[in-house]
Formats: sequence, C-alpha cells, structure tokens
Amino acid sequence: MNSDREMLERILGGKMEQTDSREVPGVIAVDGQQVIYFSDDGRNKFRKQFNNLTCFADPPSAISGGVNERGCKITPPSGPAFYAISYHGDLDGWRKDIEAGADALGLLLALIEVDRFVVSDGRSIPLSDCEIEFS
Repeated sequence: MNSDREMLERILGGKMEQTDSREVPGVIAVDGQQVIYFSDDGRNKFRKQFNNLTCFADPPSAISGGVNERGCKITPPSGPAFYAISYHGDLDGWRKDIEAGADALGLLLALIEVDRFVVSDGRSIPLSDCEIEFS
C-alpha cells in the first residue's frame, strides 16, 4: 500500500479527485447528466441563489432526479461570475425549471461547448480567457 489515499480509494471503490487535477464541470460530457452555469446576481450568497433558481418553478416540470452544485466558478473577462450546477434524471424537466427560474430572476445561463464558454446573452468566450476557481 503506497498511501492512506490509495487505501481509502480502494475502500470507496474509486479514485478521489485531487485538487491540482480537477476537471472543469461540463468540459467532459457525462451520460445522463447536464452541467449548466448560472450568473451571480451580485446581491445574494451562492446558496440562496441556488435555492431560488432550482426551486422557482411551481409546480416543477422535473419529475425525477435532482440538481447539485459542482464547486466551480467561472468568470469571463467582462463578468459576471457564473456558478456550475449539474442535474440528472428528468433532464428536460430540470432544464425547463432552471431556465424558468433564471428568466424570472434575471440570471444568465452558460454552457461549455468544447473549449468555449457560451453565455445566454450571445457571448462565446474562449474558456482559456476565463478565470476558473474551485471550492
């Protein structure tokens, strides 16, 4: 056994992500999961924005699955900051719910397409030009 981490990985049945080798959520597609970024509203903390966005639809369109934060913030050169979330299960339902929440709350949404950060306001920025932070 080379390290405590390797022993823990064997117990858990998988590799633990190292902070110096983290992948930006959305760069690598994962079957059954979608990653989307929502803009910082400049008023509320992340947790409140996340709850406002993901719980906005009443009644919700999503009938299964869930949504979670991904611990990544991307800031394009012209701003604002965007936070990564992912959803699984009823992908169409979650997409509709998140888009409805973003529209009602005045938030922008963004996706990663290959090596570009594509924002709902029409901007397409090279990912390499953006500031990327992990939490």
